[in-house]
Amino acid sequence: MTRHFRLLLIFALAAALLFTACTGNQPEPAATSPAETTAEDQEESSAAESTAAVIAETTETSVPESTEEASAESTAAAETEPALIEAPSVSAEEFPVTDGSTATLPLSWMLYRLCTGEDQQAAEEAMHFTKTNNAYLRLMDGDADLVIAYEPGPNAKADPRYGDIVMEPIGLDALIFICNTANSVESLTSEEIRDIYTDRITNWKEVGGADSEIIAFQREVNSGSQTLMENLMMKGTPMAPAPVEFRPSEMGDLIESVARYANTGNALGYSVYFYAKNMYAKPNLRFMAVDGIMPSNDTIRSGEYAYTNPFYAAIRKDEPKDSRAYELFTWLTTDDGQSLVEAMDYVSMEKGSKKLPDELIGKTSLLPSGLEDNTHRLAVNGRSYDGNAGVVLFGTDGQFLRRMDDIRIRDDDEYALVRGSVFPACLPLYAKPRSAEGEGTDGSPWSKEAMEEYFSEYYTQNIPIGLYDADAEKWAVEPCYDYCYTECTDGDQVIFYMGNWWSYDSYDENGNYVYIEDPEASVYLYDGNGNLLETRVVRNWEELDEMTSNTLLQHHGDVSYYEDTSETVYNLGGSTRLIQCYADGEERTVLEIGGRVAAAGTGGYVVPYMSDFTFEDKVPAGWSIVHLYDMGNDENGEYFYHEKGQYVIDADGKLAYVLKASDNETIDIVDKYFLVISNYESGKHSLIDYAGNEITSWITPEDYEYADWWS
Repeated sequence: MTRHFRLLLIFALAAALLFTACTGNQPEPAATSPAETTAEDQEESSAAESTAAVIAETTETSVPESTEEASAESTAAAETEPALIEAPSVSAEEFPVTDGSTATLPLSWMLYRLCTGEDQQAAEEAMHFTKTNNAYLRLMDGDADLVIAYEPGPNAKADPRYGDIVMEPIGLDALIFICNTANSVESLTSEEIRDIYTDRITNWKEVGGADSEIIAFQREVNSGSQTLMENLMMKGTPMAPAPVEFRPSEMGDLIESVARYANTGNALGYSVYFYAKNMYAKPNLRFMAVDGIMPSNDTIRSGEYAYTNPFYAAIRKDEPKDSRAYELFTWLTTDDGQSLVEAMDYVSMEKGSKKLPDELIGKTSLLPSGLEDNTHRLAVNGRSYDGNAGVVLFGTDGQFLRRMDDIRIRDDDEYALVRGSVFPACLPLYAKPRSAEGEGTDGSPWSKEAMEEYFSEYYTQNIPIGLYDADAEKWAVEPCYDYCYTECTDGDQVIFYMGNWWSYDSYDENGNYVYIEDPEASVYLYDGNGNLLETRVVRNWEELDEMTSNTLLQHHGDVSYYEDTSETVYNLGGSTRLIQCYADGEERTVLEIGGRVAAAGTGGYVVPYMSDFTFEDKVPAGWSIVHLYDMGNDENGEYFYHEKGQYVIDADGKLAYVLKASDNETIDIVDKYFLVISNYESGKHSLIDYAGNEITSWITPEDYEYADWWS
């Protein structure tokens, strides 16, 4: 096309445009990208370039021929915008007690937020899921009103009360298989997977991979993903036994284990699709295709990926029709409920038509980064956790591992750190045999009511204590001791000092009272796995105090007193020191790090105390917590005491964490992976990481009473 012909065309189109404008039919200007030009075009006059730009905008933009059409299109666009999900309005106090599977937590949190208007933190505090199988058992027991979970395990289905619950499928998930990205095998057939888990295939070269052993991880019996594996894949074929180290108790632990096993690509594991994709994705793991089909939302919904199963909402059959639990149970199957399932990136049973409000859109990750080693765990007194006797066990990642109802932590404490495999625990009183003083002598257990009535004044104290193995779920040391002190040693191992109080009272062969001046009592030292290390003898409180104090002083190192300056100096590791100064009748305590004053107050102290053995289990070996405060009398002569802050110092003398000044909060537990901070006023306990992120929290019930068993 010649330049002259292009100019002629431009002017012709310009004339047509001017005619259209004069007739009143000119459309509203539309924003488009400017027309592209060549170097040759840029040589034209500015008038021609301006006209060409207008023409380009007009001709490249599709516009309706009338304002009526524009209005109609605008209305149609508004009508296609999805409506917002509407949920029943339920107050936090009315919201039903809900339990379920780990993988349904994000859905349940969002349901709570939509109904109550509360934030994410409140939702997490309200939801204490005990995992699939236990959730159904709690529903049968009446301890939960609504369950949102995967298919129950065999022992829940075998319970006679299983027929008393109603289940409605609300979404689909899938059994998926995970491997390391270093693994060259892209797909396994169903038969190959069954052969791997029955030990008929044991090497990756047998399925087209490298010459390396297949490490096949499993879950524990009755877990949600194990139930899916047995029902969907194995279909009645027994799985080969797996060593306990290849049977992680937590779904996240299995994924972690596959991800880091020997840093190689020879591990294989399984999980549920939503959890592995949205809640615990690992960069060095990938999904394994099964029979050539990769799991995805589309292949799961269509059924192309075969190993799918519903997850459910469940209530008891006798749940009143006007209850909140029944209302939410039915709501989850409506268009609004299915839209919520879909909005949270689950695969809904029916494709919903609505959406979440923009401010609520986004995925929720359960697990903080950097928490992988699960050798350290936190055991929490069930009565201080939710009012129910038992022990609640958390992993290093802060996530619920399981609940143990047949043991307890004595009510003189709310926590126990599990640094090996055992921790101090007691039997519930009603698990004890009867005695002549109680209901009978036939050796059968007491009833709970009778034991509580008979031992009412002792029920929260003076209960025999032993060491319970959290891994084997059995007693390593039977509960027969009056006390248990815990000491951290080098390498962050533990030693438990256990024994019985000595008696100064005795009787001779004639029945005459005899006072024993220095009665002997044994102190038994056990390691973190419950093995007896040695036995020592003490004759009185002073000897027990001396033994424990000397042990602590050897472990914590140097405490120096300088008479000329009236200073006591605690060396806390590296160049970090806590200096207590006494001058001119006033006290001043200074935390010095690297030769500089990091913080100071009129008073302060360090935990563990250099002479107080009972605080030793609150911190790792060589770590300490420095408390600083201001105290004295104000201008009116009124006494005051204000916290300045609490400072966690690691074994190298580095400042690991600071709890800012608060008269209501304190650091209760320090572990290398997490801290527990308690609020005196609200009763809230927060398990946090060292970046200050809250992993989980709970509130101590109002009727919980701390028992001082020394009294």
